[in-house]
Amino acid sequence: MDFPVIKFLIALAIGALMGIERERKIKRTEFAGIRTFMLISLMGALSANLSGAFPLVFPAALLGLIILILASYIVTTWDEGDVGLTGEVAAIIAFLLGALCFSYDYRLAVILAIIVTAILALKRYIHVFVRKISEREMIDTLKFLMIAFVVLPLLPDAPMGPWGVFNPNRIWLMVVFISGISYAGYIAMKVIGPGRGLGATGVIGGLVSSTAVVTAMAGRVRESEFLMGPAVFAAVVASSMMFLRMLFEVAVINPSLLGFIAPPMIVMGGLGFLLGFLFTRTPSDMESDIKIENPFSIKPALIFGALFMGILFISKSASIYLGRSGLLIAAMVSGVADVDAITVSLSVLAGAGSISSGTAAAAITIAGISNTLVKTGIAFLLGTKKIW
Repeated sequence: MDFPVIKFLIALAIGALMGIERERKIKRTEFAGIRTFMLISLMGALSANLSGAFPLVFPAALLGLIILILASYIVTTWDEGDVGLTGEVAAIIAFLLGALCFSYDYRLAVILAIIVTAILALKRYIHVFVRKISEREMIDTLKFLMIAFVVLPLLPDAPMGPWGVFNPNRIWLMVVFISGISYAGYIAMKVIGPGRGLGATGVIGGLVSSTAVVTAMAGRVRESEFLMGPAVFAAVVASSMMFLRMLFEVAVINPSLLGFIAPPMIVMGGLGFLLGFLFTRTPSDMESDIKIENPFSIKPALIFGALFMGILFISKSASIYLGRSGLLIAAMVSGVADVDAITVSLSVLAGAGSISSGTAAAAITIAGISNTLVKTGIAFLLGTKKIW
């Protein structure tokens, strides 16, 4: 898209997006609203356009903007006392995004604008999360991020071991991916909290660990059968979220499998949600004491990595020596322990052409069913017969 007017319009849209968010929270101490942000972003695009003929235009425009922002900040600080820098920093980012939109890639500029606006809009939730996260959880997160983004680039990206199924770089990348999904749910659980209702607990808990949700709900039913309806609702919804999570993992790792795996995952997940909503007639504000370990700590990451490697090897061996039936049996057994590892393993093998897409989809489906049956057993053993 080389037509400059389109890029200028996109720059204006970026400024408007960020400006709308600032306008909603504008105070007397704020120096910029939607119109100012639109003009700042447009100025970035104009200066980037003119810098081809006049190289000093862009740095001069940026310096001028910084001087204006600094002057505004000094005046408001003098009048109002200590004020934040969020709006001022956002204005500079809007200028740079406008320039990026014109001189490099407007799609990247739009993506970054959405991310920045989300950060600005989610201020309250971010602060709530920071207050709720413990020092241990923060340290675990930092350690995992260091290992993920420092060690990952250093790992060899080449097939190793029997049949070349082990690729250290790809294996650790899958560990980071699965832990990232779990961490997103973990953060949501921290921010929203279990007191927001069992519906939210079931949906979010299913992203982290549906087994943990089922275990906690079974315990609550054993304590009081009056909580049967809402507890079953949360457990069923969490288990249904597992199927959607598996579908998402396949979509990211091997999209060619979607045509095979989507129908059974959507049917099972949808049926679970439908059954779960039958229990919404008995809502409850009860809190759920679901104990979930931080998925970004080193221990669960290493356990998943080892489990992923083991299932990858077992699946390949079963496919070679026992054929399709052997692979399906291996998937059923593996699903008892963890559906993520078998889902990722079979998606990787199917992507490499080691097994057919149909076989991989059937095995992943069987693993999901196997894991659901195990959770049913947990509910029966730790809860009551009525929970069935």
